Amino acid sequence: MKDVPSWLKSLRLHKYAALFAQMSYEEMMTLTEHHLESQNVTKGARHKIALSIQKLRERQSVLRALEKDILEGGNLWTALQELQQ
Repeated sequence: MKDVPSWLKSLRLHKYAALFAQMSYEEMMTLTEHHLESQNVTKGARHKIALSIQKLRERQSVLRALEKDILEGGNLWTALQELQQ
């Protein structure tokens, strides 16, 4: 969780770092916009945070699919481009 302040800064939401300071990764991954609203996070910030967390949830399945594709003879360059997005 040491990278959370950097992640928030990349979203220009570093003022919410204290909110995440005592959270575990598992707790962070279950956050909803409703929970963030109850913590007085602004609507735009809630949306950005929720989208980023959703991407983190999806990352594992994307990585597994790319790994499977590469191991089955897929194009490494295509996989790297997918990761960049």
